[in-house]
Amino acid sequence: GRGIVMRSVVARSARLVHPCRARLFSSKTVARGVSVGASGTTKPDVVNLDRQSPDAVAAEMRACFSVVQRMGRGAVYLGSARVPEDHPHFGEARALARDVAATYDVTTWSGLGAGMMEAVTQGGMDAGKPVAGFMILLEAGGGEQQASRKHPYLPDTNYHTASFFSARKHGLVDAGVRVKETDRTVFVALPGGVGTLDEIFEVLALIQLRRIGSSYDVPFIIMNYDGCFDGLLQFLEKDMVAYGALREHELKPHWKACATNEHAMAYLAEFYAKN
Repeated sequence: GRGIVMRSVVARSARLVHPCRARLFSSKTVARGVSVGASGTTKPDVVNLDRQSPDAVAAEMRACFSVVQRMGRGAVYLGSARVPEDHPHFGEARALARDVAATYDVTTWSGLGAGMMEAVTQGGMDAGKPVAGFMILLEAGGGEQQASRKHPYLPDTNYHTASFFSARKHGLVDAGVRVKETDRTVFVALPGGVGTLDEIFEVLALIQLRRIGSSYDVPFIIMNYDGCFDGLLQFLEKDMVAYGALREHELKPHWKACATNEHAMAYLAEFYAKN
């Protein structure tokens, strides 16, 4: 009767608004949910109400900020821990980090893990500039815990080993903001997986919403080596625009996709000529 007609109208309207098919909950499902709630079914006990993690996260954030204060802001790299040293992109990332550090006289920042993070660490050292970062006890190589909280060769003063991803990301963001107009910082996204995407969207959202905490604009470069990020860019620039979640060219002011190191260096030169 009336309920069937209303559901039909809602479903038809949803299909007109979005290309995705509408998925509706039936009245039977809703009624069953209400019935279960009304029957007095108990919820799982809530344990550990006096949680300690907020204090621990705050302490780690302060430790990360101290490292940034000590080592100086600069170029922040996000990337996969799984890229082997014999991969062409490892060498490209190392060369880029070297050139950015040498050209702008800045500290090279990363998660100080393996793969792309090791590549940029080596690149910063090749340039003879400071290298710093924030290690994490859990890395992406299968989720196994690292054998040590110590970096194999960097001084303890150059990094902090975090237990919380949130504190680590706060530290990486802080390392890339510009406090003074003369500061030369940049966020660089290298090819990577879920962890890298998490960091990419953290930075992108903060820049888009103007919550990055920077007094001046900061460049954000996506290193699209061999089209690694083509699918992601297509999804955002085409699919989500068609869906209505983004306006056309909405993200264009916030980042720049570069296929080569030469393109990235040229973009940085252009950016800082204007900013």
